[in-house]
Amino acid sequence: MKNILVVDDEESLRWVLKKGLGKRGYNVHTAENGKTALSFLSKNEYLLIFLDIFLPDINGLKLLEDIKKERENIVVVIMTAQGTMKSTIEAMQKGAYDYITKPFDMEEIYLLIDRIENLKRLEKRVCTLEEELKIKYDAGEIIGKSQKMKEVFKMIGRAASSDATVFITGESGTGKELVARALYMSSKRSKGPFVAVNCAAIPKELIESELFGYEKGAFTGAAELREGKFELADGGTLFLDEIGDMDISLQAKLLRVIQEREFYRIGGRIPIKVDVRIITATNQDIDNAIREKRFREDLYHRLNVITIFLPPLRERREDIPILAKYFLKRFSNELNSNVKNITDDAIDILKSHEWKGNVRELENIIKRAVVISSSDSIISEHLPFNADLKLKAAAKSNTDFILAKVQDTIGKGNLYNEIIREVEKELLGVILKKTEWNQLKAAEILGINRNTLSRKIKELGIVVKDKG
Repeated sequence: MKNILVVDDEESLRWVLKKGLGKRGYNVHTAENGKTALSFLSKNEYLLIFLDIFLPDINGLKLLEDIKKERENIVVVIMTAQGTMKSTIEAMQKGAYDYITKPFDMEEIYLLIDRIENLKRLEKRVCTLEEELKIKYDAGEIIGKSQKMKEVFKMIGRAASSDATVFITGESGTGKELVARALYMSSKRSKGPFVAVNCAAIPKELIESELFGYEKGAFTGAAELREGKFELADGGTLFLDEIGDMDISLQAKLLRVIQEREFYRIGGRIPIKVDVRIITATNQDIDNAIREKRFREDLYHRLNVITIFLPPLRERREDIPILAKYFLKRFSNELNSNVKNITDDAIDILKSHEWKGNVRELENIIKRAVVISSSDSIISEHLPFNADLKLKAAAKSNTDFILAKVQDTIGKGNLYNEIIREVEKELLGVILKKTEWNQLKAAEILGINRNTLSRKIKELGIVVKDKG
């Protein structure tokens, strides 16, 4: 029998929950204050805790922190009759799973517990997969075994089982829309629509009609009624990508929709009710945007109930091999290619790259390599930045050579001429090898005549090899 702990100073509420949950087969412990709750917690395991924010001996938010310190993964549901948005947001940010407002009916509680039971089953499944070294969450190519990605997967699981707004942050190319889709697919809204809007890709003058739609005749060119993205997402999830680019005037209208759960089409007079979960994403520094008055702070707090940060690829390099092999398999199948492998040297080069374009850049690099490879493997020469690495290595080698030469000749009084002579000799040697010792071609590349080149070869003591 699973245990549930109810922490509330109202005796009647404790009794109602104990009786109602007892009928469902749960063993319910009740505590009238924080001290008793912590005592129960030290002796028992709980499926979840119902916690009142306002207790006689301790602030509920402080007790929530204490509970999370003791049992990081325990599910806590906040209860309050004074459910201000500020306290609710703070509770969610401190680790609460969800909240309910008094008074409530038992059907609401039963539905909530069913979601939590499903979450626990999902967590067990994830643990099993991790034990089998299949640490992969693939809901549209979200792949990784690094600790940072494990944290992302954990947040996806927590957010998917709630209906709170989610704010996804991360650099371009890290996969923010993929996370939004994973949340949608794992949530109770998965049977409803998923509607994505890129706020940065739509002109300022068009995005309002894109989101809210318009009535026939609302403006020149509005020949017929058009539903906006909010209506299309009713019953499902609306993903607003690059929310940081949204015009400040439109942000006020978005805030009203979130607060009122209704909006007006452009030119409309009748409010339209919608049931939409909102997920937003940005690659911008929103704190800076708020300071510069480009983003509304009140809207940010509404959107940022749950935050998911996607780390850049350079901060999870251990994921690069499995990502590369995943994309290799995918593009090999899509392009009907015989390329099935990637060499260790190529993997090492991939792991050393800076990846300013993140996973999207890696995806494109692997696709290019599959296309140009004439064998069954991707090798280092198929990677566009392989040449850059060689140049860097050569540059480092030349620098070391020059520094060594400086140390060797610094006391001889002819440093400048010695260094110039060695660099000139190195340059001519490289060009002659490149042209297979064809002095005419080498002279053209160097921009000097052939006689000058011949003289330099003799002066510098370069041994000319036969072309044959």
